[in-house]
Amino acid sequence: MRHKAGRIVTILLVLLVIVGGGAVAAIYQKNSLAHVYFHKLTDKTEKTTPVATTDKTASSTIDETKLKAQLKRLQFVGNVAVIQDGKLVYQQPYGQDPQKNTKTATTEYQIGALQNTLTAAAVMQLVKDGKLDLTTPVSKYYLLDNADASVTVGSLLEMTSGLTLDVLPASELNKDVIAWNLANATVTTTGQYNFQTVNYALLSGIIVQASGVSYQKFIKDTLLQPAGVKHTGFVTSAAVQSKLAPSFTYDKASDSASAVTQDTLFQTMNDQLGSKQLYTTASDMAQLTHYITSSSFVGEKYMHQGAIAKAGTAYTGRLTIDGSRLVSQADFAGYHNALAFTEDGKTGVVLLSNYQKDGSLSDTAKAILKLVQKND
Repeated sequence: MRHKAGRIVTILLVLLVIVGGGAVAAIYQKNSLAHVYFHKLTDKTEKTTPVATTDKTASSTIDETKLKAQLKRLQFVGNVAVIQDGKLVYQQPYGQDPQKNTKTATTEYQIGALQNTLTAAAVMQLVKDGKLDLTTPVSKYYLLDNADASVTVGSLLEMTSGLTLDVLPASELNKDVIAWNLANATVTTTGQYNFQTVNYALLSGIIVQASGVSYQKFIKDTLLQPAGVKHTGFVTSAAVQSKLAPSFTYDKASDSASAVTQDTLFQTMNDQLGSKQLYTTASDMAQLTHYITSSSFVGEKYMHQGAIAKAGTAYTGRLTIDGSRLVSQADFAGYHNALAFTEDGKTGVVLLSNYQKDGSLSDTAKAILKLVQKND
C-alpha cells in the first residue's frame, strides 16, 4: 500500500509540473501589437491572468441540415459559430480552401475592420468612466494640419472627421503606425462620411493616452479577459501570421484562386493600429460580441451612443442596427467575415472565411440567425 501511495503522489507531482509549465507559458506569451508598435507607452512587464473558459458547446436544437444547406448554397469556406441564449451551441469548420488546409473548431483568422467593433467598445468604456469625451477635439491628443475643433473624437468614431490617407505603407510591419498616420494624413471636408483607416488608428492612440496603458493591454483587460476568450490576439510578426488560416483571392474571369502573400497582408495591416491586426476564432468572436452587447459591459446608454452604430449608419466596422438585428462584416486581403445577432446580443452567428468565391456572407449570416431563432 505504501508503494502504491508513493506512486500516486509521484504521478500527481509530475502532472502538477506539466500543468504549471503550461500556465507559465500562457501568462508570459506576448501577442501584442501595441507592445511592438507603441513601445513608449507599453508596460513591458505586464502580465495577465487567464480566464477559465471551455471550448465545449452547450446542447442545441439547431437544424444542422438546414444550416449546412445555407453554407453549401454560398459555397462557404471557413468556420461558423452559433450562440443561443448566451451559450455557444455550435462551432465547426466547413468547406475546403484551394490548398485543402485542415481546419478545426479553433482555427484562427484575421478579421480586418471587424476589429473596429472592439476599438469602438473600448472608447465607450473610457467615455463611461469619464476619461474620454466624444465632443473633445482631436487636437487635445494630436496636432493635425488644417484640423479645427470640428475634428472630434466622435467624428473619428463615425468616420466623418475629413481625415484621409492617400499613401500606401511599406510591406514590412511598421514600427510606429501612429507617427506614420500623422505624417501622411490630410484633412478634407469635415462632417461627411468617408471610410478611412486613419480614424481608428488615431482612436487607438487616444485610448492609450486616456487609459494610461497600451492599446493591447486595455483591449485585453476590458474585453478579451472579461469575455473569457482564449484564441484571440494580435499579429505582430510573420511567425504569428503563419499560424493562422491562410487567405486566398478568387478571380471570376479565370475561375482561379491565388494565395495572398505576406507582403500584401502586412502592407494592408500597416496603415492602422486599431484595425486589421486582430486574429480570432469564430467562437471567440461570438463570445466577444455577446459580451460587448451585454448589460454587464457599458450598458444600453453607452452602447447606443457609440459602441453600436445606429440604423442607416455608413459602414465603419462597428456593430450596426439592422432592423431587429445587430450586424457587422469586413473583407480584408482574402479574409471575409460577417456576423448577425439579435439586438440583445444573446443569440447570433459568426462566419469567418479565408476564401470566398461569390455571394454575400452577411446575407448568409442573417439567414442562419433566422434559422437559429426558429429553433431557439
